[in-house]
Amino acid sequence: MTKMTKLVLVMTLAVATALAVTGCDGDQAPTAPPPPQPTAADAALPADLFLDKAPDGAQELAAAKKSAKAGDEIVLRGRVGGQEEPIAPNRAILTLLDSAIKTCNQMAGDTCKTPWDACCEPGEVLRANTATIQIVDADGRPLKTGLRGVHGIEPMKEVVIVGEVKGQEADTLVVDATGIYVKG
Repeated sequence: MTKMTKLVLVMTLAVATALAVTGCDGDQAPTAPPPPQPTAADAALPADLFLDKAPDGAQELAAAKKSAKAGDEIVLRGRVGGQEEPIAPNRAILTLLDSAIKTCNQMAGDTCKTPWDACCEPGEVLRANTATIQIVDADGRPLKTGLRGVHGIEPMKEVVIVGEVKGQEADTLVVDATGIYVKG
């Protein structure tokens, strides 16, 4: 099994597991865990990773997934979300959700405590409308630092991602980000 196949398999299993255990809780008000304080590990992120303005030519995630292939340069627009924990705590990885997918807070009367997970959408819809975004080292491995709170990255935050498609198998698109614009 190649490294790419293993990576895609692990990411697919992680998303599938998160989707399987996630559910709406109508009795809870929307809350987000507090962002961790930036640490020395945040300095490990490339200095030019965060962009001051949104790049031109951004595509919605669902449209881009239809034609994306390994090696393609890509510019994606979406929201941080699509699962209960869309930002890995100790790796530079996040899940991007297509902006057209309704999150729980957009549904009248829904008080889901994690609206960014879009748990009211069927799993196949979420899989077709999410991507794994990662910031990698020179060896292609995700950096060992979290992204939550860095430059305002939080669940539900609108972002534009510039990067290279690492691969796509089935519904899983993996992008190595080289630029991130976080909408104010």
